[in-house]
Amino acid sequence: GQAHSCKHITFLHYFMSSATSIMKISKASALSVALTAGLAAVNVAAPVEKDFKYNDALRFYHTETAALLKKSLLSAGFAIDETNEVDEIYLDFAARALNAEKERIERIRDALEKETSRQAATSETCSEGDGQCSTPPEDATNKNNKYSSVFGHFLTHDLKPGEAELMRWEHDGSIVQDYAVRVGLPPDLVPTIKAYVKDMGLLDIMTNMLYDDPLSPGEAKWFSFQSPYQLEMIAEGSSTDEIRNFTWNVERPDKKWKSDMHWFNTADELSHEEGLRVLAKGGFDQVLAAIGEKMGLDSLNVDSFGFVAVSQCDRGFIHTDWEDVDGRAFNFLVGIDSPDDAGPELIVEGDRKGEIYYGSNAGILVGDGTRHGTRECDHRANHGVRITTSIYLSDVTRDNLEILAGDTTSIFPPTGKTAADWVWTQRGRHWSKEGGRSLVDDVGRKPFNVEDRMDGCRKDLCIREDDEGMYRNQCMKTCKVFMDDEDYKPGKERREVYGY
Repeated sequence: GQAHSCKHITFLHYFMSSATSIMKISKASALSVALTAGLAAVNVAAPVEKDFKYNDALRFYHTETAALLKKSLLSAGFAIDETNEVDEIYLDFAARALNAEKERIERIRDALEKETSRQAATSETCSEGDGQCSTPPEDATNKNNKYSSVFGHFLTHDLKPGEAELMRWEHDGSIVQDYAVRVGLPPDLVPTIKAYVKDMGLLDIMTNMLYDDPLSPGEAKWFSFQSPYQLEMIAEGSSTDEIRNFTWNVERPDKKWKSDMHWFNTADELSHEEGLRVLAKGGFDQVLAAIGEKMGLDSLNVDSFGFVAVSQCDRGFIHTDWEDVDGRAFNFLVGIDSPDDAGPELIVEGDRKGEIYYGSNAGILVGDGTRHGTRECDHRANHGVRITTSIYLSDVTRDNLEILAGDTTSIFPPTGKTAADWVWTQRGRHWSKEGGRSLVDDVGRKPFNVEDRMDGCRKDLCIREDDEGMYRNQCMKTCKVFMDDEDYKPGKERREVYGY
């Protein structure tokens, strides 16, 4: 609504997009659609040039708005006599449309003001002592200059821990996709995750493997680790338990990904349970509550915990992680390490492709049908690696169970009926709209046991790197893919079982 050098305010682009949407909805729904921008924009806009002709602009606005309101009502199925400007239906529709649009414009204004303040705060460094301000060094400035005009961009104002907002386009504040959400991170989450993988030795592997020993597309490899939490307790003398060894898997996706990306994932139930303790220590319960409440879910549990590492990507492979799950399954992405000179890390697609930084303030939730992919990059000149945490979440129901159990993104849990049975024991474990569920007070899954599917299983063959985990899937008990209930202790708090 701010046309500084034009004689009239041209609001038609707002109206036409809204009218197109109205044609697709019911008569009842049409009354709640935000259709116009005029007076709302005038009320919240910054001052314009003194020779701006308000009266001419408002006359033009009034004429065009009335005509479009009538066309919109007719398109939505209202009778001709209901589109009269003094009719009760017309007036009610106009009032609702203007109020809704005013609120939308105000949200955009508030978001832009936050972003402007944030940029202003990072554009200078001021000393508390003498009050002198100076421009910070280049690597400390904000990263906006890395954005590309080829992509759209999103509103990225800071969020409070546990605050969830649907992703919105920067240029007009419209929603990108129904299941694309930014969620404010608890302050301890990223430091806790990063310290854990560093102390375990996984961070060094993720940082160096892509350069020193990269896999070929389609290849996989296994690693065995011990818990840094348990080792610390043993060193302090507070635990005499036998040291627990658990398995991780790394694989490089097929060539269609056009990158050197490697996926690092928990490969057995013990490593999965260990990952849940990491999330509990990092305050992930706040994230789960925010997502559950924002998306109107019944419950949530963490399905898998892993990392994506990449140093070079020629073209982002745009894909969905979940489809046809009734909006009840998600991938939550959190950046934990990125080269100083890196550009935006993620592409999210709505009516166009947009690019975004993960940042340290918020994570990105992608759900049912949300198309996304890795942003093109090349960090090889400086031996850089971008590392992102990937946390799969779901609200398990009978309707989506088969799809959840059939996911092949990670080696654990294995697919098939066994996976479906295991997933069902996890339902509602970490958050419930009724309360009383959390990672901190987690009492584990329901009882669950498996047996080997063939005779003669051998432990030394459990981590074969040439069969995509097929041997493990036949010898789940021997290979300890799942924990025996005797060791797992269903119904008992996890911090009592593991000691942390």
